[in-house]
Amino acid sequence: MKQAAFGENNPDLSPRELALRQVIDAIAQTMDLYGANYSFGQLYGIMFFEDHPMTLEDMKQYMNMSKSNMSYGVRSLIASGMVSKLEEKQERKDLYKAETNFFQTFKSFFTMKLQREVDVMTAAIEEAFPELRALLESRDVSEEEKLRIAGDLEKLNHAIEYYAWLQQFVDKLQGDDYFPV
Repeated sequence: MKQAAFGENNPDLSPRELALRQVIDAIAQTMDLYGANYSFGQLYGIMFFEDHPMTLEDMKQYMNMSKSNMSYGVRSLIASGMVSKLEEKQERKDLYKAETNFFQTFKSFFTMKLQREVDVMTAAIEEAFPELRALLESRDVSEEEKLRIAGDLEKLNHAIEYYAWLQQFVDKLQGDDYFPV
């Protein structure tokens, strides 16, 4: 791909680059649906079609964004398992490569997001549950409030079942036998 290949008004794009620009935009839109930054989706798309690792400077030229924004984007993509930092360097500059196996990117991205949800919600429920149980048994709480608390505890019991199921799903997703090669 050429420099600024993603730019709307680049008259130097080849038919291949024009076609890829459509796919790169679709990748960015898809990632945006799942809460990832649209421009980071574009960056991932550009890196996906590169046949060689890229430096932050390379990315900056493609994206026409500051080096600090590129660095933030790359760190975000690394955290989600969609990009990796390579051991080797190019003229003392770090090199990055996109994961091109969509099964692996799905697995990395969603297990990270779902595990975070399980951890946050389970911790909150585990903290709230005993407090609500204590209120339910308290003499200082009205019968009307106790009915509401009993309903809240029922909802939390259902949530506990859901998060136990979700944890099992995440565990299966992290396993090697869930996806095709």
